[in-house]
Amino acid sequence: METQLTRRDTPSLLAVNVFLLLGILIIIGIGSIEESVLPQYVMAVAGELVLVLIVLLFVRIEGLSVRETLRLRWPGWPALALSVVLAIGLWMAGVILNVVTMLVFGYSTPVSPSAFPKDGGDAMALLLATVVAAPLCEEVAFRGYVQRAYDRGGRWAGLLTGGLIFAMYHLRFQGLFALLPVSFALGFVAWRSHSLLPAMLLHAVYNSIAALLMIATSFFSMQVVAVLVFALVCLGLLMLPLALGALWLLWRRTSPPASVTRPKLAGWRRWGWAIPLFALLLVYGYAAVLEVVVGRFPEILAVDHIALQSPGSWDSITHWRYAIHNRLDQPVGDAECAFSTPSGTFALACRAHQDAFDSGLPLDMPLLDRLLTGEERAWQQDVTWSREDLRLLALDGTREGQGDVVTWALSPVDGTGRLTADGGKGEVSEISVPVDVLVAGEWPWRLAALPFEMGYGGHLPFAWIDDTGEAQVSEAYVGVRGGEPVWTPAGAFVTWKVTVTYEDAVGEELTLSAWYDTEVPHTLVRYDEGNVSYVLAEIQ
Repeated sequence: METQLTRRDTPSLLAVNVFLLLGILIIIGIGSIEESVLPQYVMAVAGELVLVLIVLLFVRIEGLSVRETLRLRWPGWPALALSVVLAIGLWMAGVILNVVTMLVFGYSTPVSPSAFPKDGGDAMALLLATVVAAPLCEEVAFRGYVQRAYDRGGRWAGLLTGGLIFAMYHLRFQGLFALLPVSFALGFVAWRSHSLLPAMLLHAVYNSIAALLMIATSFFSMQVVAVLVFALVCLGLLMLPLALGALWLLWRRTSPPASVTRPKLAGWRRWGWAIPLFALLLVYGYAAVLEVVVGRFPEILAVDHIALQSPGSWDSITHWRYAIHNRLDQPVGDAECAFSTPSGTFALACRAHQDAFDSGLPLDMPLLDRLLTGEERAWQQDVTWSREDLRLLALDGTREGQGDVVTWALSPVDGTGRLTADGGKGEVSEISVPVDVLVAGEWPWRLAALPFEMGYGGHLPFAWIDDTGEAQVSEAYVGVRGGEPVWTPAGAFVTWKVTVTYEDAVGEELTLSAWYDTEVPHTLVRYDEGNVSYVLAEIQ
C-alpha cells in the first residue's frame, strides 16, 4: 500500500536550488584552502557536514517534517541486503563506463597528489571521509532533500533530475558518465524503500571499493595491486547481472509513497526557481571545460617560459640508485647517479647497464615483441647545470650495445649550444640547440626543479641521439599531469607525473613520463624510457 505524502514533506524547488548553489560555492571555498592549513580529508569531512547543516537549516525555515522529508525510517533487512549486491555490480558498471569515456575523450580526469594517502593516518582519514561522512551526509542532502523537491514533478522526475544533479555536483566531465548509474540507483533505492538507509549502505560499499583501491595503489607493489584489481573485477563481473536482479526485487518488494501534485505557481515563482539551478550549471560548465583543457588540451595553458627553480635542498642528496625494469616489471639492470655541487653549478654523473630480455611469447606479435624485448646495452652521461637557473652548461655521454658505440657531447657556443654525436662509422652529426634545451637521459633529473602544480606546462626544445648516432632536435611540450601513487623498492611515494611529448624524425608523436616525490626535495622516483623504466631503489 502506498504512503501518501503531503506538501509539508516536500521542499520548494526554489529553496532546493538555492541550497545547491550555496553548497557548491562553500565546497569550492573549502577546497581552495591550502593543504598546509587543513589536510584534504579534514576539509572533505567539513564540506560534507556543512551540506547537512544547510539542509537542516532550510528544512527548519520551510517548516517541513524532518522525518518525512529526509526519509528517516527503517526499510527492512531485504532492502539493505539488496543494496550491497547493487553496490558491487554498479562499481563494475562504473569502471566499464570510465574506461570507455577515457578512450573516447582521450584523457582521464586529472587528480591532485593530495587525494592519495601518504601514511596510515591519511588512509584512516580517507576511509572516514569517503565511507562514513560522504554516504551519510550526501544521502541526507541529495536523496533526502534535493530529490524530494523534484519528486513534485512525478515519480521519475525526482529520480532522474536528482541523480543528474548529484553526478554533476562532483564537478567532473570525463567521470560524469561513470557516476550516472550509481547516482540513479541511489535515487531509485531511496524512492522505492522510502528510506535513506539502503542508499547510505549502497553508497558506503561503493565508495569503500574505490577507497580500498586508492589505499592499495598508494602503499603496495604493482603485483599486489594487480591481484587485488583482478579479484575485484571478477567479483564485479559476477555481481553485474545480479545487480539487475536486485533492482527487480527492490521493485517487487517495496511500495513507494505516492507523488505529490506540483502546485501551480504564479508570477516570478513560475520561472524564478530555475535561476539558482542555471547558476549551478554555469559553475559545472566552467569546471568541465577546465578539466577538458587540463586533461586533453594542456597546451592551451602553456606558459611562455618554464621556470626551473634551483632547489637548495638538492645539496643534501649525493647518490641515487635505480633498478631498471621491463614492461612486465621484471628487473633487467641497474643505474647509479651521483650528484655533486661544484662551485656555481650542479653536476650529475649517471652509469647504467641493462641486460637483454625478451617477451617469451610463442606467437609472432611484433607490437608486443617491441614493447617486451630489449637488447643488452650500457650508457653513461655526465651533466653540468647552472646553479642559478639549471641551464644546461655541458654534457658528455656514451652508449654501447651490440658492438656499436655512440658518443655525444654538448657545449655552449655564442649564447647557444652545440650538440655533436658520433656513431663510430666515420660520420659526426652536429646541430645547434637553444640554451634551454632538454636532452634525453638528463631531463628527468633536471625537471625535478619544476614548480609543480596542476596544469603547469610549456614548450621546450628536446634533443636526443638516435640509434645510428645522429643528433636530433624537436619542440616538446612539458606538462605536469597530476598526481599518482608509485611503489618502488625504495618505498611508496605520492608523486607528481610529468610528461614530455615530442615528434621524432619521422613525425611520430612520442611521450616520455617521469614521476617525482611531492615532498621536498622532489626526487625522481620513476622514469619511463621506451620499453624500460628506471625505478628508485635507494637514496644515499
